[in-house]
Amino acid sequence: MKDNRKQNSLAYNAVFSVIYRLLSILFPLISAGYVARILTPDGVGRYADASNNVSYFVMLGSLGIQAYAIREIAKRRENTKDRDKFFSEMLVLNAILTAFAIICFVICYQFTPLFNGDKFMYFVCAFAIAINFINIDWFFQGTEDFKFIAIRSFVVKLIGLIAIFVFIRSSEDLYTYALICVLTNGGHYLLNIIRALRTAKISFRKVQFKSHMKPLVFLALCTVSAELYSRLDITMLGIMNDNYTVACYTYAQKIIFMVVTTVIAITAVFMPRLSYYYENDRARFNKLIKFGVDLMILISFPVSLGLVSVAEPLITLWLGDQYYQAVPCLIILSLMIPLKCLGDLTCYQVLLCAGKEKYLMITHAVTVLINFLLNLVLIPVMECEGASIASLISEFLGFLIVYSVARKYQSYKLNGRNAVIVIVSSVVMAVAVIFFAGIFENMMIKLFGGALLGVVIFLVINLLFRNTFLFEDIKAARKSSREQSR
Repeated sequence: MKDNRKQNSLAYNAVFSVIYRLLSILFPLISAGYVARILTPDGVGRYADASNNVSYFVMLGSLGIQAYAIREIAKRRENTKDRDKFFSEMLVLNAILTAFAIICFVICYQFTPLFNGDKFMYFVCAFAIAINFINIDWFFQGTEDFKFIAIRSFVVKLIGLIAIFVFIRSSEDLYTYALICVLTNGGHYLLNIIRALRTAKISFRKVQFKSHMKPLVFLALCTVSAELYSRLDITMLGIMNDNYTVACYTYAQKIIFMVVTTVIAITAVFMPRLSYYYENDRARFNKLIKFGVDLMILISFPVSLGLVSVAEPLITLWLGDQYYQAVPCLIILSLMIPLKCLGDLTCYQVLLCAGKEKYLMITHAVTVLINFLLNLVLIPVMECEGASIASLISEFLGFLIVYSVARKYQSYKLNGRNAVIVIVSSVVMAVAVIFFAGIFENMMIKLFGGALLGVVIFLVINLLFRNTFLFEDIKAARKSSREQSR
């Protein structure tokens, strides 16, 4: 079946997806250094601990809906009536789950010792549970409206950033900071609903959930496992260590999260198109996966080793000397970047398109168990460095397990020569930058001079050895993308 609908090209979508992710990095990057100094490590740790634990209930309020809805909206893109019916059903289901999540939070808030640390902080952060009901980013990703997502993000994040600089003036403004963070997300969601109602009709007549339950159950369990994995280390650090340790690890993890989400933003726009191609054109599906893999290899390895080489000046300049313990955490966690970037495309997106959510669920559950056991052993001995090592080992084992399954649903030949060129040039780049940093004392020179040197070395090596992805594959992909968008 040929896709006759006029679409934005993947390149066009990728540009706005990357802009959106860059905004998600830029604004926190600007505010985090300021907040880290004003609120002190203790305040940052208190907020991080409460926000992390509340996020479990946010997750409970939208179990599996985000991933499932992107796929299904993409499949229904040529049938407006069917798309609107599905949209309405997801809203109702999200409302039911949100109400359940709020009830669970209230019970835990009243009776669970974990919430005894800072009751009011938990109360403020809990507003995130209620407003998550109108989080319908899945609708715009499924319809490939990445331009709106980027513009909306810029406007709301700019307002949030201004509010932080205006209202956060001392360590006593910790609760105000938490409220601003929650309301900023609420602004995103409110604009989502306003925009969606212009193109989609909501009707609560004849809504049914039976056909959605099986895939949603698997994706819900998968989401639970994934969220537990990403937040378990902070929860366990909060129990076993002090707020300072939590703050240092949280900031290191935040840098990795920002970098990974920006890199995978390029291939995240593939998801709606891949869902369609998997059902209708398997050759294009495999071709697009191969292009994405080559692209992720080209970007993720130099970014990973680049962060390793500039970790010290980055943390020192951004957060200050008091967060120096975050440096080893960042170095260790940086090694996960290629695994996360490649895994998102070749494992998560592929299995989701193939309707094999149960394998994702099983893999995530195993990874959570591994991460829990490793944290239990390593955190008491090595504190936040132990949590970092546990995350790296868990990520590696999880990738091996899920890729062994996902490779059955994709077929392409990896260009090994290009991969070797990228990896070798990334290693050479990192060694050169570390040597460069050892020459100078000034942190600004170490960071920006080292980053510039690293980019030049990486590009020169790849050009000299003629990485064919740079010369041929990107040109071919751009030509194909233009033809498909006509």
